[in-house]
Amino acid sequence: MPFKFTGRVYESESGLGIPNLIVEAFDKDIAKSDNLGYVKTNSQGQFEITYTEADFKSLFERFEGNPDLYIVVQTPDRAKIVYTSEKNVRPDASTDEYFDVPISRSSFLANKEEWLKNERQLLKLLIGVAWIDGVLEPKELEFLQRVANEKGLADDPEIKSLLSNKQPIPRDQCYCWLKAYLGNYPSEEDFQELYEAFNALMYSDGALDEQEQELIKSLNLATTAPSGTRPNTLQQRFMGILMDNEFLANVLQMERSSIASDVAKGAGYYARVPYGILSHLSMTANVKALAEDMADLYLTDNFAPVKQEVTADNLTVIGELPQELSGMFLRNGPNPQFPPIGLHHWLDGDGMLHGVHISNGKASYRNRYIQTEGFLQEKAAGKSIWPGLLNLPRFDCPHGLMMKNTANTACVWHADKLLALWEAGAPYQIRLPDLETVGVYTFGDKLASTFTAHPKVDAVTGEMIVFGFAPIAPPYLEYSVVSQEGELLRTVPIDIPAPVMMHDFAITENYTLFLDMPLTFRPMRIMLGQLPIKFEAENPSRIGILPRHGDNRTIRWFEISTSMLYHVGNAWEEGDEVVLLSTRTPDTYLFIPQEDNGEGGDTEFEHFRMYRYRINLVTGTVKEELLNDLDVATEFPRINDDFTGRKTRYMYASRQATYMRPRLLLDGLIKYDLETGSSQIHEFGRGRFGGDSAFAPRPGGTAEDDGWLLTMIWDAVEKRSELWVIDAQKFTNEPVARILMPQRVPYGFHAAWISEAQMATQQS
Repeated sequence: MPFKFTGRVYESESGLGIPNLIVEAFDKDIAKSDNLGYVKTNSQGQFEITYTEADFKSLFERFEGNPDLYIVVQTPDRAKIVYTSEKNVRPDASTDEYFDVPISRSSFLANKEEWLKNERQLLKLLIGVAWIDGVLEPKELEFLQRVANEKGLADDPEIKSLLSNKQPIPRDQCYCWLKAYLGNYPSEEDFQELYEAFNALMYSDGALDEQEQELIKSLNLATTAPSGTRPNTLQQRFMGILMDNEFLANVLQMERSSIASDVAKGAGYYARVPYGILSHLSMTANVKALAEDMADLYLTDNFAPVKQEVTADNLTVIGELPQELSGMFLRNGPNPQFPPIGLHHWLDGDGMLHGVHISNGKASYRNRYIQTEGFLQEKAAGKSIWPGLLNLPRFDCPHGLMMKNTANTACVWHADKLLALWEAGAPYQIRLPDLETVGVYTFGDKLASTFTAHPKVDAVTGEMIVFGFAPIAPPYLEYSVVSQEGELLRTVPIDIPAPVMMHDFAITENYTLFLDMPLTFRPMRIMLGQLPIKFEAENPSRIGILPRHGDNRTIRWFEISTSMLYHVGNAWEEGDEVVLLSTRTPDTYLFIPQEDNGEGGDTEFEHFRMYRYRINLVTGTVKEELLNDLDVATEFPRINDDFTGRKTRYMYASRQATYMRPRLLLDGLIKYDLETGSSQIHEFGRGRFGGDSAFAPRPGGTAEDDGWLLTMIWDAVEKRSELWVIDAQKFTNEPVARILMPQRVPYGFHAAWISEAQMATQQS
């Protein structure tokens, strides 16, 4: 049976009807009042709501007769209740009821001024977003005018002026309106309301379904969107402004003393940005830039993760382990515990350490996940929660994290501690030899930036030199020095013009070298169907040289030819020159396969060459040269770490198997003699591929190359992982030992050697 009630809301003093108020009807029940519907008062203050028995006969009220009716009258923004009859319920209401609702003028005007202020701020923000691309199209203006009419703001002087304005609204002004609308302490409801308002503005096909019409009605927006707007145009604009790096520079307001805890959780620079609304909008981002699913590349074959954490002693050794070789080889890398969400990249995945402990001619193996906060949260949930590098962060911050710190890239030993590293968050301390995760490490809560995956430890002074890059908002680069004892002495910002992916850097005895390359991170690209990371060849490639204890005032920048420098071999000073050795590629796709450029095969990927840069600090000139005549693609350069920042004669690198497409595989090691210009190659052999290597000095040795090179090998023919130990002075000989692993070790990133003497000094 249908029910209907009507009524009128008016000023008690004048009898004039009050338009645009929200009237909701309820059936009061013991457990929970049933919502019978809502409507907006018309220009005369009149309203009418119809409903049926199905709306008020709940499971607990099967034998109820007519509804126990009451109404609630709210301001148009639903922020205030101006009238309720809940304490004066109409029991057993008939099918026709009438409500007479007088509201005193003073009470109404007080509420009206408050909700009009909010509505005015929202409408201004809508106008600002419509102008984001510099054009206010006729249909957009028509839509905004309709909203102004329905909100009773068509005659408001400020709104009239904005709607008649022919000039674009500056982005900074739009930001100010956003702040004014949200206030200092916006709630989740505030963000949701803003999201819904913009969703209505963005809707552009002019054919709303019933649910969408109800949503828009509840927001007091027009019941039809402008039919002439392009699909998703306004959405792209809104995302564009909130994800613009210059805009974020204004948004970012944080106290330096409070950043460390955010960085420790992996939130970094996102933590205080008002981004709750983007958690909804980001769901619509649709990147179609990849020709094939990256997961097919980086979650299969020996890139696939292993599921078991194992411990095995007395491993089989082919050959003989040197008695002097005593310590632990570590290899960090990605090993996702659950299938990824969104686009997957090799750089994603939970960190897993593979460790081989060598002592007295014997070896043992263990592998352990790095127990980061994000890893533990996903383990408890039984699924992936955070997407990876090629996606937008989780702006809704599940468990307080926008990004998951995977700690999956490298390790460093300093001040008697082992730290596992990921360049967009804080380090995690690891205990040896059991590979137990101690927890996040923030240097006594002094860490106020992200932390590079490639810190440099000066073996002479004991200092650890660190940088952190920010992919979202300035400062895009920060620089820190850690004392020999492990105290973070200071952190200073370094000005660079754009957020770039700076993976590695270098030190010399007196200087620190930064690599400002044009691989930029601009999240707003996602709204254009592009990847957020892109090589912008039109931007300069630069090397910055800073006195070790200098700051932004003392850095000097030197331009080089357009290129990307990923990994550094070493750097040192020679007279007026600073010498840098680094792998170089003319452009980069971040290991995302591209269409073939003519070298054969279906896809193309980066080929790296070893380059030497001589930077004259007196004349300002830079000399670039391919290292010796060995024009071979190489990656992961390494040295004897005791010579970091000092002149070295020898350098080692992994040779790229350029015939293996489209993934980065490495089929040998190269030893460079920088004094003679010659080189040697250690071949892995057919079907064998390796990765990064680590140099283990011979205890008591005096020659720079007196020691062993250790690297993990995957034998694709035998389906077996092995750790090879190669005599660095007899480089082309067969390995002195091959340690057979008890399970497959997936390809990973960087390796490290921690001597037994270092492990003996380990601090908790």
